[in-house]
Amino acid sequence: MKVLIYLISRIPLSVLRALSTFLGRMLYRCAPKYRQRIKENLERAGIYSEEMGLEVAGQQAIQAVEAPWVWGRGRQAVLKLTRGEAKTVELIDEAVKSGRSIIFLTPHIGCYEVAPMWVAEHWLKESARQFAVLYRVPRKSYLRSVVGLGRVSENVVPASADLKGVRQIIKILRTGGIVGILPDQVPSHGEGVWVPLFGEQAYTMTFPLRLASQFKAVVIMAKALRDESGWCIHCKKWDYELTGNAHEDAAAMNRLIEQTVLENPQQYLWSYNRYKCPSGVQRPEQ
Repeated sequence: MKVLIYLISRIPLSVLRALSTFLGRMLYRCAPKYRQRIKENLERAGIYSEEMGLEVAGQQAIQAVEAPWVWGRGRQAVLKLTRGEAKTVELIDEAVKSGRSIIFLTPHIGCYEVAPMWVAEHWLKESARQFAVLYRVPRKSYLRSVVGLGRVSENVVPASADLKGVRQIIKILRTGGIVGILPDQVPSHGEGVWVPLFGEQAYTMTFPLRLASQFKAVVIMAKALRDESGWCIHCKKWDYELTGNAHEDAAAMNRLIEQTVLENPQQYLWSYNRYKCPSGVQRPEQ
């Protein structure tokens, strides 16, 4: 696997994207179940068309190989291709200078691997503050060390989605650190609530909401969109006042996710089985 990551990372990014787009669109045409999942999710959002489906498939294929490309290239090479909007730089600068903990909500859109590196390089370098990236440990043993170590960078640490990782995140937030979470990932049993997402009930994590409440953290919605030169970071502060009601707060978070995704739907992971029911969880009555 390490050899494969190295080989992928040696391909020029523009070439890798072109090849991935072609293969992704071929997969969309040749894999009925894959095509149907994308279609169903786009229909839920009210934006389905055959052209959109093909575009999404191409972008998802790029997303799949950009992560190993980023891991194999290393931080400085990636940062040369990464920039942030002026208002994004201003927002993060203000949040970091406040001294408060920060929670970045980053849905499965664009290349979410580059944002922690970019933030750490510009605001955390040579400081004691850390950026913890919550990730789900792969089931395949040969992927575990690769996925974890691939996210290690100066001031950036991977935090596994288990008790050990939760303790690590809490320790970092207590010292005014930063955590990045994929809020549209299906949580495990007991870690979420059923609330609407694009008009259908989806089991939604409450972990980032509890952290934000406990640490009075600044919550920022972030996305690293790919463009011709690499990636551009877009951020906006979530000014919603948490109520303490898990269902109300999770529903508000999902509305934010909907808004964020619909701004750049082509780069979202529409093939993800977002509406699955985790083991041990009971579906709500329709």
